[in-house]
Amino acid sequence: MRGKKPKERERYVLYSNGLLVEVTKEVYLEWYQSRRREKYQIEKQKKHGVCSLEAIGQLVQERINIWDNSPEEACIEKEKKEWLRQGVLALSEEERLLIFLLFYEEKTVKETAAQLGYSRKTITNRKKAVLQKLREILEKV
Repeated sequence: MRGKKPKERERYVLYSNGLLVEVTKEVYLEWYQSRRREKYQIEKQKKHGVCSLEAIGQLVQERINIWDNSPEEACIEKEKKEWLRQGVLALSEEERLLIFLLFYEEKTVKETAAQLGYSRKTITNRKKAVLQKLREILEKV
């Protein structure tokens, strides 16, 4: 394992579903490595200002909530949904499938990679590229 390593221990224990489970050193090291990788990815996203469709959706929802129960709210919500729909439709079928699996079905990168038959790294790179492409499309619309 490359990178930072956990302290050597006699027993390796993970917390799962409210229980402490003793695991082998190899299982623990794999879990530790994936946890560090997740933290690194989160920090990297914060540093580079990566914005997901979920975040865009939340911003839209927050702005819509300002005008609760008004005709303007309904019109704005309809326009924004149409705006986002047009942006997604401008993507290729493969890109739309990736967006659908990750954001609408809320599958993890690992699950999506397994379903599509690609590596996690490939899915992560494609996700980043598709989100950037969608941002550019939405800026033009």
